[in-house]
Amino acid sequence: GRALRGDPSEPGFVAYPRAFMVQSGTDAVLSCQITGDPRPSIFWEKDKIPIEPSGRYHVEAKGDLYSLLVSRATPQDSGLYICKAKNSVGETYAAATLKVEVGEPREEEGLLDSEAPAFLVAPSSIRACRGEDVMFTCRVSGQPCPVVQWEKDGHKLSDLFESSHFAVGQEPEDWHFLKLFGARPPDGGVYVCRARSGSREALAAAVLLVEAQALPDRLPNGSPDDGPEPLGEQVRGAKAFTVSAGKHAKFRCYVTGKPKPEIIWQKDGEPLTPGRRHLIYEDREGYFILKVLYCKPQDQGLYVCTASNTAGQTISAVQLQVKEHRLRFQVQLEDVEVAEREDAVLECQVPLETIPTAWYLEDRELQPSHKYVMEEQGVVRRLTIRDARTDDDGIYLCQMKDKGRSIAEVSVRGVIVKRLPRKLDVMEGENAVFCVETREAVEGTCWSRDGLRLRETPCTVLKSFGRTHLLVLVHVTRQDAGIISFSVRESQTSSQLRVKCVKRDPPSAPVAAEMSVVESNAALLTWCPAPDAHLRAPSRYLLERREVSGGEWVQCLATDLPSRVRVLGDSVPREADYCFRICAANEHGRSSPVEFPGSVHLAPAARLERGLQDARVKDGEDAWFSLELSAAVHGTWFLNGARLSEEKEEAGSRCSVQCHGMEHSLLIRGVQRADSGAQVTFVSGSVRDSATLHVQEAPVRIISSNEEAPHAYMIGQRVELWCQLSRPAAAVHWYKDGEEVEASETLVLEQEGPLCRLVLPCAQPQDTGEFVCDAGGDSVFYTVTVAGGCHAHYQCCKAGITLAAGPGASRMEAVWHRVLVLLAPQIRIAPVPEAQQLQQVLAGLPMLLECQVSPPDAPVHWLKDGKAVLPTDVLAIHSEGCSQRLHISAVVPSDSGMYTCNAGDDAASFMVTVREAPVRIISSNKDSPHAYTAGQRVELWCQLSCLAAVVHWYKDGEEVEAGETLVLEQEGPLCRLVLPSARPQDTGDFACDAGDASVSYHVSVAEPPVRILHPLQRSLVLLVQTLERVELRCELSVPDAPVRWFKDGLEVDETDNLLLVVEGAWRCLFIPRSSVEDTGEYICESKDEAISFDVKVHTIFAEPPVRILQPRRPIPVVTVSQGETVTLGCELSRADARVHWAKEGVRLEAGGSLVLEEEGAHRRLLIPMAQAEHSGKYICDATDDTVTFTVQVLDPLVRILERDALPTQRHCQAMEDLVLEVHLSHAHGEVKWYKDGEKVQDTGRVRLEEDGARRSLIVLGTTVRDAGEYLCDTGDDSIIFFVTVEEPPVTFVGSTCAVKNHCLVAGEDLVLACKLSQPDATVRWLRDGQEVQTGERVQVKAHGVLRQLTICGAQPSDSGCYICDAQSHPCAALHHREAQVLFVQRLQDVVAEEQGDVCLEVEVSHEAAEVQWLKHGVLLQSGSKYQLQEVGCRRTLTIRCLGLADRGTYRCETLHDRTQAKLCVEPRKVSIQTPLADVETFEKEAATFHLELSHPGVPGVWTRDGIRVKPSSTCRISTTGCGHSLTLERLSLEDSGTVTFTADTLRCSARLLVREPPVTMVRVPRDLGVPETGVASFECELSRPSAEVKWFKDGQELRPGPNCRIYSAGRRRILQLSHCELADAGTYTCDAGDCCASATLHVQERQVRIVQDLEDTQVQEGDNAVFNCEASHGDVKGGTKPGLGVRPEDKGLIRFVAGTAVSEANLRVEALPIRIVKPLRDKTVLARHKATLECTVSHARGRVRWLRGDTEIFAGDKYEICNLDCYRTLIIHHVGPEDEDSYTCDAFDDRSTARLLVEGEGAPGVLSPQPTACKGLSTGVGGASWIWD
Repeated sequence: GRALRGDPSEPGFVAYPRAFMVQSGTDAVLSCQITGDPRPSIFWEKDKIPIEPSGRYHVEAKGDLYSLLVSRATPQDSGLYICKAKNSVGETYAAATLKVEVGEPREEEGLLDSEAPAFLVAPSSIRACRGEDVMFTCRVSGQPCPVVQWEKDGHKLSDLFESSHFAVGQEPEDWHFLKLFGARPPDGGVYVCRARSGSREALAAAVLLVEAQALPDRLPNGSPDDGPEPLGEQVRGAKAFTVSAGKHAKFRCYVTGKPKPEIIWQKDGEPLTPGRRHLIYEDREGYFILKVLYCKPQDQGLYVCTASNTAGQTISAVQLQVKEHRLRFQVQLEDVEVAEREDAVLECQVPLETIPTAWYLEDRELQPSHKYVMEEQGVVRRLTIRDARTDDDGIYLCQMKDKGRSIAEVSVRGVIVKRLPRKLDVMEGENAVFCVETREAVEGTCWSRDGLRLRETPCTVLKSFGRTHLLVLVHVTRQDAGIISFSVRESQTSSQLRVKCVKRDPPSAPVAAEMSVVESNAALLTWCPAPDAHLRAPSRYLLERREVSGGEWVQCLATDLPSRVRVLGDSVPREADYCFRICAANEHGRSSPVEFPGSVHLAPAARLERGLQDARVKDGEDAWFSLELSAAVHGTWFLNGARLSEEKEEAGSRCSVQCHGMEHSLLIRGVQRADSGAQVTFVSGSVRDSATLHVQEAPVRIISSNEEAPHAYMIGQRVELWCQLSRPAAAVHWYKDGEEVEASETLVLEQEGPLCRLVLPCAQPQDTGEFVCDAGGDSVFYTVTVAGGCHAHYQCCKAGITLAAGPGASRMEAVWHRVLVLLAPQIRIAPVPEAQQLQQVLAGLPMLLECQVSPPDAPVHWLKDGKAVLPTDVLAIHSEGCSQRLHISAVVPSDSGMYTCNAGDDAASFMVTVREAPVRIISSNKDSPHAYTAGQRVELWCQLSCLAAVVHWYKDGEEVEAGETLVLEQEGPLCRLVLPSARPQDTGDFACDAGDASVSYHVSVAEPPVRILHPLQRSLVLLVQTLERVELRCELSVPDAPVRWFKDGLEVDETDNLLLVVEGAWRCLFIPRSSVEDTGEYICESKDEAISFDVKVHTIFAEPPVRILQPRRPIPVVTVSQGETVTLGCELSRADARVHWAKEGVRLEAGGSLVLEEEGAHRRLLIPMAQAEHSGKYICDATDDTVTFTVQVLDPLVRILERDALPTQRHCQAMEDLVLEVHLSHAHGEVKWYKDGEKVQDTGRVRLEEDGARRSLIVLGTTVRDAGEYLCDTGDDSIIFFVTVEEPPVTFVGSTCAVKNHCLVAGEDLVLACKLSQPDATVRWLRDGQEVQTGERVQVKAHGVLRQLTICGAQPSDSGCYICDAQSHPCAALHHREAQVLFVQRLQDVVAEEQGDVCLEVEVSHEAAEVQWLKHGVLLQSGSKYQLQEVGCRRTLTIRCLGLADRGTYRCETLHDRTQAKLCVEPRKVSIQTPLADVETFEKEAATFHLELSHPGVPGVWTRDGIRVKPSSTCRISTTGCGHSLTLERLSLEDSGTVTFTADTLRCSARLLVREPPVTMVRVPRDLGVPETGVASFECELSRPSAEVKWFKDGQELRPGPNCRIYSAGRRRILQLSHCELADAGTYTCDAGDCCASATLHVQERQVRIVQDLEDTQVQEGDNAVFNCEASHGDVKGGTKPGLGVRPEDKGLIRFVAGTAVSEANLRVEALPIRIVKPLRDKTVLARHKATLECTVSHARGRVRWLRGDTEIFAGDKYEICNLDCYRTLIIHHVGPEDEDSYTCDAFDDRSTARLLVEGEGAPGVLSPQPTACKGLSTGVGGASWIWD
C-alpha cells in the first residue's frame, strides 16, 4: 500500500498554551498543538532563557501535541514561557504566563522521595491557673519539611487572640511550639496542630483547661467611689421577660472585643455556675447563652451578663418573671438526694383525684416499669426510681394534663459527680467535647462508643486532670455518632452524640455560554461565571460533550478559571457532530448544566497505522481489504476510481463496506478474472492508501470422462480416451506410463472446446499401459490392454528356446530365429529410516521424499494412495544417480496420504500428514483501554490470519456462550465479542483463543456514579403547617441505586407517620400528618451525592382550638374479653377537625384489626376482635386536646390441665418437703393458693414458684400443722389437695429414762429438765404417780423442745420420784442438779450476699450441752434451708441460698445462757471474673465464647450484633456453675460481628471474626517430560473454587501469552505451555497464597538431521543467491546468510546450523566487468596550480589504477587519488612543465587516456582556485578490500 502526503508547510499552532495559576508544590503542564511538514523542532524558553530538559523540566511530544512539565513548581518558576517551532519551511512561536502561588497544595503523585508527615511527639493536654503561661510543644517529621499550623476550636488563632497574647515558633530538631501568655478562662478549649507536607496532612489535638480564680471583691453590684456606677444605675430600665412555669428561659448576649471578652452571668447579684438547670455556653453564631431549664417561681429575678476584657467591661440585664399555672399542685415535688443504687422517691399532691398526671425525666416521658414505679393514691402522686444510677441524676417533672407542672431535682451521690449530657448535637467537622467529674481522683476509667472502648488516636483525645476526665473527638464525622459512655468502677454515665450535616450549597450555573465554529474542525467555547460566584465556595468548571445523534454525556475538560476553550478535532474519539454543555462544581455538588447553542462537526486527525495489502485470490473467491487508522474517522472506498456506497449493502451488491472503531474493511464477493488488476483505494482526510486485486485462474477440473469404461482392445482396434474439462481451451498433457506422449500417425490428440481426446487408430500390443490426462489441477487415469487377434499363434522351441510365429505364418513356412534371453539384474531400494517414513508438514511448506535405488539407472514409479503421481508446477520428480526424489514446493492438506516409490522388485513407502498452518492473530484492540461504566457497549475484536478459523472466547478461564447480554460475531477474519449493555459482573479477563494463538483483554465495568438529578439545588427549605403532608423527593441517575435518609444527623427508620418510598428513579420520604416534632434537617444521601431539606413545621392559629366535648373525664377502664368488639369514641367541638389515634406513642392507621370512623363531629376507633395485645392506653389527639382511653382485654380462661390425673390425696411424714404442682392452659395465668380457706403467702418455709405454665406450692419441713385442705384457684378453675402429715412418736432426746438419784440441800431450787424430739409435744409432770400442780413454788416451762420443772426452795417434803410423761415415752428423774451450760464463743454480726450461704457459729462450755437456734423467737429446725451441726463444743447454723427475707436477728440458747447476732443480707454484686475473649476461626467451623461470673445461677442473655441469640441447631447455650458458654457452629463469613453477654447490669463483648479457610491443594501438579515443541499441562486442584493462584517458573511470575495459557475450571487450576522449547525446562510453582506446590518440566531435545545439504553455488555479481537446505523437522530454526543482490565480497562459506546439525556450501561470485562510462578529457592548467583528471566507471565498487605513461601512480604529497561512488579522480598538486604527459585510468577490463598540458606561471594577483574536498575511501592500492568469513 502507499500513503500519500501533502505539500510542505511551515509550523502552525492549532492550540496555544494558555496562562494559568498553580499552587506551590504541584506539577505545572504547558501544552500546545503544532502542525507542520516536515515535522517541526520544538524549543522552550523561560524569560528568554532556553530550557534544557533535565531535573524538574521534562519535555514530551505525542503526535502533534507538545508539553513542558515543571515538576513541583515553586514561586521562582513563575514567569513568561515561550514555545518555538521551526522547520525547513519557516518558524513560529507562542507565549504563556505561569503563576505559582504559595497555598493549599494539591494532590501530588509519584514523588519517590516524599514522606508523609507524622507526629513523633504529640502536644499534651494542660490544666493551668488563670494568669499562667501555657506552652504546647510537638515534634513533627515529614518530607518535604511539614508546615505547622495551630487552631483553637476550629478557628485560626489570629481570629481569636491579639498578637501579643500568643506566639508560634519552631526550634531545632523539628520541634514546634505554641505559647499563650497569661492564660484566661476563655482560652480553654481544644487546640489542634496541623502538619502539612505536600498534599498530605497529619493532625494532633490537646485540651487546655483554665481554672478561674475567685471572683474579685469588687463586683458590678457594688464598687468603690472611683469605680463604675452601681448596678442599679446600669440596669435601670432592664426589659422584663415572662415565661410559664416549667418552660425554658433563654438569654442571649452578643459581645465583641479583642481580646475575647470574659463572660460572667449573675442572678440578683450572685454569680451563676453551670448546673442541672443552668446551661452556659457560646453558640455557633458567637452569642453567649444562659439557658434556665424548667423555670420555677424561685427563678424570678434580675439576670445580668457582664463582659470584660483588658480594655473595659459592659453589662446587659433582663428581669425574669415566672408565671405559674392557675391550677397548681397542692404539694410540690421536693429535691431528692440519694446514694447510688438506692431508691429515690418523688411525691406530690394534685388538687383533684381525677386529674391525670404524667411523669417526665426532662423531655422524656416515663412509662411504668420495674425501673419506674408510679403510684396514685387519692391526690397523692408518687414516683419511685429503683436502683438509682448516675444517669438517673436529673430534673423530674410531674405534669397535670394541659395544666401545671411540679419540678424537682434528683441528685445521685456516687463516684461520678458531674455526669454527661443526655445528648450532644454537633455539626460535621466540629469538635465534640465530653467532660465528667468524679468525687475523687480515680483510675481505671473507660470511655466507649456503642459498647466499643475508645483508644487514644490523633483525632481522639483522652485526658484526666485529677477529678476531671475529658474526651475530645476532633473534627467529627457522621460515623462518630452513637452512644458515648464513661464508666468507672460500677458507675456509668452515657450521652447520645448526634452529628448534623453542614448545609452547603452547590455553585450556581455559569452564564453567557457561546460557541463559535468559524475555524474548521474546531469549536471555540466561551462562558462567564455566575453573578454570585464570589459568595460561594470556590468551584471548577466541567465541560462535557455528546454526539448529536445521541449517547451519554462525557466529560472532556475540567478547568479552574472561567475562560474560553478551543476544542480541537483531535480531542474527540471519532468523527461526528458534537454538542457541548458546561457546569460549575465544588465539593458540595454541581450546578445545573448549561448547553452551548448549536453543534460542530469534529474529526480527529488520523494517521495510517496499518496499510492496505495487495490481495491475491482465485477466480470466484471473496477478496478482503482492511486497514487501521490512529483515530475513529469516516472514510471512503473507491474501486477503480468509482466511489462505493457507505450505506448498508443492497441486495445483490458485490461490495460490503464495514467500519469497526479504527479499522475499515472492504469485502468483494465472488471476484472474476476480469477483476484482476483492479485498484482499491481508501481516502479519509489526508490519508490515502491503495492496493491491487490479483485474480488467478481457477484450477481446471475434469467434469466427466470414459475412465470407468473397460479399455481392453484387440490388435488393430480403435482406442479412444476422452475427458471433458471445466474450462474450454485449457491445456492438458497426456502421459503413458509416466512419460508424456506426442501426436503421431499412430496416436492422435484432439481438443474441441472443453472436450479432449486421445485416439489410437490401430492399437498394437505395445500400446498396452497406463494413460493419464493431466489438466494441471486434476487428472484422470486409463488402463489400456491390447491383446492378440483371431489368428493362430505357434510356439517353436529350439535348444530350449520358445519361438513365436507371427500372424499368417504356416507350418510349412517356418522362419527360424536364434534368440538369446539374458536375465535382468534385480532392483533394490535402500531401507528408509522410520523417522523419514512418517512425515508431518505444515500447509504451505515444502516437502521432500527421497530414497536410494540400485542400480542407479533403474526406473521407478511414484504412487500416492495407489495412484500414479504426475509432475506439476508444484510437484517435481528428480532422479540423480541412485537418489530418487519427490518434491512439493508448497503442500496443501489434500497432499496428505501414502506415497510409494515403486521400483518393480522393491518399494519404499512414506506416510505424509499435512496440517493446517497455525492461525495467527494479526491485530486486535487489546491495547485499548477497556474501562467502562455500567450500561456502556463493550466491543472486543481481533483479526485472524485466515478467514474461517474457529475461535473460542473465555472469561476468567471459562468459555462463554452467546446470549442476550453477550453477542459473538465472526465476519471473515474478524471476530468480535460484544456486550450491548455492560454490567459490573462483566468485569474480568476475556480471552480469544484461536487454537494456536490467543489474545487477552482486561475489562473493568464500574458502577455508574449515582447523581441526584432533581432537584438541582443541594439545599432546600420547606415551610409546612401542622397536619399537612410533607413530601421530600429526589430523582437519581441510577434507578436502582440505594439511598439513606437522615434527620438531624441520625438515620431514620420507617414508621406509620414516616414512609420511605421508591418510585422508579425517585426516592421519596412522606410524612402524612406533620407536627412540630417533625421540624429538622432531612438528608437524602446516595453513594456519591447528598441533598438536604430543611423542614420547618409551624402551627396554624387562625382557627379556634379543637376541644373534645365527650367523653367526660375521668374515663373508666374499658374491659372486654378476648374476641369481643372494642369501641372508643369522642365528640369534637368542630366537625371538620382531624384527629389521629395512637397507642402508647405509636400512631395507628386504619387497616388490619383496626377500623377508624368519622361521623360529623364524632370520631370512633373500633377493634372488631380484641386480643390480649390490644390492651393499653389509646389516645385520641385533636391537636389542641387529647383524651386517653384505657383498654383492658381480659385474658382467656385459665384452666388446669390434666386435673383428673393429678394426685389430690397427699400423705407425707413430718419434716419432709411437700410439693403440690399444677399445669395451666396459659403460661401467663395467675393462681392463688389457699390452706383451709386462708390465702397462702410466700415465706421462707412456704414457697410459691412459677415456671412457664407450671405453678408449684412447696412446704419445707412439714409439720402436723401443715396438714389440711389446699386449694389452687386460677379464677376460672380450681383443684383441692388433701394433705395429711404423720407425726412421729415423741421421744426424749439424749435420755435413757433410767431413774437418776440426786440429793439436794433444803432451800435450794430443784430444776428438772428434759429435751423432746418434737417442740409441740405435750407432757405431764408426776411426783410419786400424782400430777404435779403448778403454783408459786412450782413452775412448768416449755422452750421449744425443752421441758422444765422448777421447784423453788425445795423442802424434804418435795422428795420423791418425778416423772416427765410424754404419753408415749415417760421419763423419771430424782432430785438432780446439773452444771450450767455457758457460751465460750458468742455470735458475731454477719454481712452476706444474696443467694450465698452463711454459717453462724458458737462454742459451749462442754460437749454434751444442748442448744437451740431461733430467728425472731421462732425455733429453727434442720432441713434443706437450715443445717444444724454439733462438733465437739462447736455448734453451727448454716443458712443456704440467702434471700432478703433471711435478714434479721438470730439467737442461740442453752438452759443457762443465750447469744444473738444480726444477719444483714445485701444484694449480690455480680462481677465478671473471666471476660469474653475475641475468637477468630474459619468458615464452617465452630466458635465458643465462655466467661466466668462471680456467682452461679445468674441468668444472662447472649446477643450478636444487637440481636438476641436463641438455641438452635447451630447455636448451643450452656451454663455450668459460674460459667456461661455460647457455641456457634457451621459458621459463615456473614456471622462475623460482636457477641455480647448481658446479665443484670453487666455487659461483656467480644469480636467474632470468621475467615475463609486456608486454601489447600487437593491434588498437586506432577513432574512432566515432553518432547521439544510438545505441549505441557500442569494441573492442580484446590479446596475452594474462588481462590486465586499465581504460576511461577523458577521464581518468576508467568503471564498469559501466545504459548502460555493460564485458566481455571471449577477448583482446577491449569497452566498449559504449547510449543515447548529447551528454555522452558525448569521448576513450575502454583502459589495459592496459603499453600503452594511445585513440579518440574523436562524438555527432551529432538534430534534434527539434515535431509538435503546445501549445494555450492556460483552467481554473477548483483544476482540473487539461493541456498536450500532441508531438515528432518519443518519448524526448526537455523542460521544462514541472506542472498539478495550478492557482491564479490559476499563469496565464502555459507553455513546452516540447526541444533547439532550443520550443512555447509561455498558461494562463488563472478564479478561484473568494469567499464569506463565517462572517459578522461585532455586538460590544460597553469603552472603551480593543481590539475584534476576525472572519469566515471560503471559501478561504485570498480577498482582502477592510474598510470603516467606506462608507470603506475600512487597517492602521496604530489598525487591525490579519490574514489567517490562511481567517480574516479586524480589530483596533481603544484603542476609544472615536467608534469606534462599522458595519464591513463586503467580499469583492467577498460581504460581511458588523456593529455595534460602545463602553461606558464599565473599572473600575480590572480586568485588561484582552491582545492576541492573529496569524500570517500582512500587506500594505498587503489581500492577497498572486504573480507567475508
